[in-house]
Amino acid sequence: IILDDCSSDNSRQAIETYRGHEKISHIIYNERNSGSPFLQWKKGIELAKSDWIWIAESDDFADPSFLQEAALAISNHPATGIFYSDSFVVNEAGEKIDERFSLRKNNIFHTEKWSHDYFTEGIHEINQYLKFDCTINNISSLVFRKDLFAPGKNMLDGFRYYGDWFFLLKAAMGSPVCYSHQPLNYYRKHGSSHLNSETSVITSRQEYFNILQLLYHHEKITGKKNLLDHFAYHYLSFGLNADGWSKGRQILRYYLKTDKNLAWKVIRRIAAIKLFRQKRPFFVPGPESKPVN
Repeated sequence: IILDDCSSDNSRQAIETYRGHEKISHIIYNERNSGSPFLQWKKGIELAKSDWIWIAESDDFADPSFLQEAALAISNHPATGIFYSDSFVVNEAGEKIDERFSLRKNNIFHTEKWSHDYFTEGIHEINQYLKFDCTINNISSLVFRKDLFAPGKNMLDGFRYYGDWFFLLKAAMGSPVCYSHQPLNYYRKHGSSHLNSETSVITSRQEYFNILQLLYHHEKITGKKNLLDHFAYHYLSFGLNADGWSKGRQILRYYLKTDKNLAWKVIRRIAAIKLFRQKRPFFVPGPESKPVN
């Protein structure tokens, strides 16, 4: 299934070379850009007839053995709902940068977790690291069971930037995760970012708050005080000078409108950060976040 979200480059010309190919069931062009990759996800997944989904983003590419290794891992762990692998980072020319997601994550979280294959319950994956950051870094590096998409698919309509993290949390809440330390995926890193728009400060904070709300109200998520501190400092705060009072008011109104009780917990923390100039490292390990033996 090939979907094009009204690309402005030569994508259509490349796509048309696959017209009539025996393995291509659909080619669909949007007349206008949807403004969100997650709307494209929904469209493709609803068309898919198989039990497993791979969202192969056009900017990224995979090792030829990626799907074979995924299938092997899943056959060894039939309960798997999400399989993902390590990734190399490449530049815009497709040249490998001396960087692997596993090395970066191991360094940030002071662990060797991503140096080894593992299979674990999804809720343990979340409580260990996935609740602090989207540690399944690249959607192209994973395959997942189609049925895991259904519970949260309509919630993705409001996401523009971080729907992948929201979806992965939602999916992992109901399924085990399997990881391969082999770098079978190549993530293309661009110099410019889609987070530089005028509204990105507001939109990104709104999306982060929705992710926190999902985590905070789930009965099996542990260390919620630590989680609140982490989100308030790293994801939900904003600069009154840099971002302006107008954007600040919009952000706070959204928090209060969406979940008043949770919003006040966050606002008190943001106020303390501003008043007392608090500093906080990105990750503060708790008893629930020890590496797997």
